[in-house]
Order: sequence, then structure tokens, then C-alpha cells
Amino acid sequence: MTRYYADALDDMRAGIASWRIWTMLASNDIKMRYRRSALGQFWVTLSMAIMIFGMGVVYSALFKTDVKGYIPYIATTFVMWAFISANITESTNAFVENERIILHVSIARSAFIFRMIYRNLLVLLHNVLIIPLVFLTFQIGINWNILWLIPDFILVAANCFWIGYCLAIICVRYRDVPQIVASIMQILFFITPIMFRPAQLGVHAELLYLNPLANFIELLRDPVLGEPPGGLAFAISVGLLIVGGFVMLAFTGRYSHRVVYWL
Repeated sequence: MTRYYADALDDMRAGIASWRIWTMLASNDIKMRYRRSALGQFWVTLSMAIMIFGMGVVYSALFKTDVKGYIPYIATTFVMWAFISANITESTNAFVENERIILHVSIARSAFIFRMIYRNLLVLLHNVLIIPLVFLTFQIGINWNILWLIPDFILVAANCFWIGYCLAIICVRYRDVPQIVASIMQILFFITPIMFRPAQLGVHAELLYLNPLANFIELLRDPVLGEPPGGLAFAISVGLLIVGGFVMLAFTGRYSHRVVYWL
């Protein structure tokens, strides 16, 4: 087991050291995805903004809540959910889509997970522009609690890393798993407080802490909305990172070198 941990840590160190490679590849992914497009990634941002406004008006009427407070809420949760869900769903093909590189170039496996997260970070930086525009429109202010977003984001991204790395290895071995993950993410969308507020569940709101993604959303949502992150959500996320980190080290240390044979 110690050897597996050592191999996994060596892989991560090599992945971090190759940051020039995966940042370049991630930037190129964005450019190639929207090549010959006038607005590029901003098409996705524009469509998300339209969806947020449309669903905000409809669901605020259904929930009988003030649209002025509801649209900023779902704008924040939608943007953050897009980042988290993209990292999980895209991790299922992280190695498959890099088959040619893996088969012909010696590079740390973790570099491809870093590439995916960095790519989605670039997308997030585009989409996050929606939030200040919505806040300005509805005259919503921010306060010093926004600074909690920095450690919270690092914590969530670190959790996305270990989840994504494990899923990437499993999915390259079992090619049906990506469809299963996509289906699970659709279900999690409806049971995660994105379209609804946790308080609307009443006494059942505490059940949301059983959903790891609900904790991640809370960490990223509350500082933007001017509230400190919940202590329980933070503690659960730290616990997930510690436990998941050890699981990832053992799992990737044992199986990551087999990826090349499964492609």
C-alpha cells in the first residue's frame, strides 16, 4: 500500500510540474471548441444568462417568492453547478479523449485531470460574468464574506480532482460507466438546492448534507450572496477531501499505470 501511495504522489508531482503542458492544452480546447465563432465561449454564457432569467421568472412565480431575490440566487447556483458538474461528467472521458497523447507521450496521468479542471475554470471565468450583471440589475450588494470564496473554491476544486481522477480510471476500463454517471448527475441536479432554497424543505433541509454536491454548492454560493459558509458543509467537504484523497492515492497508485493498456 505504501508503494501505491508513493507512486500516486510521484504522479501528482509530475502532473503539477507539467503545468505548462496542461494549461496550453486546456486553452487550446476552448479555442478549438469555438473556432470560427464570433462570440466563442460567450455563446454558452449568453444562453445560460437567458435560461437563468427565464427560469427565474417562472420558478419565482411557482414558489411564490420575490423575483428580485430569487434570480440572483439561481444565477449563482447555476454558474457554480455548471463548474462542478462539468468536472465530474467530463472526467469520465478524460483519458479516452487523450488516447493519442497517452499512447505516444510519457506524461503523468494526473496532468489530464488538471487539464480538465483548468479548462472548466476558464469556462467558469466566462460564465461568472453573469453574476455581477444580475447583482447590478437587481441592486444586490456584496460584503467581506466574498473572501470566503477563495478557500472554499480551492476545497471544492480539490474534491473535484480526486473524484475526477478515480472516475477517469474506472471509465477507461468500463465504458458503460460514463452513461451511468450522466444519469446520476441529472438526478442530483433535482435534489441539489439549485432551483430551490434549502429552507423550503423545512425540517428536512438537513438531509441535504447527505448530498456531497449540495455541500459544494453551499460553499460556493453563500459567500457570493454575502453569507459565511456553513460550518457543517465546510467540515463535510474537508472530511470528503481527506478520506477521498487517501482512497484516490491508493486507487490511482495501483491502477493508473494500466490506463495505457485499457485504451
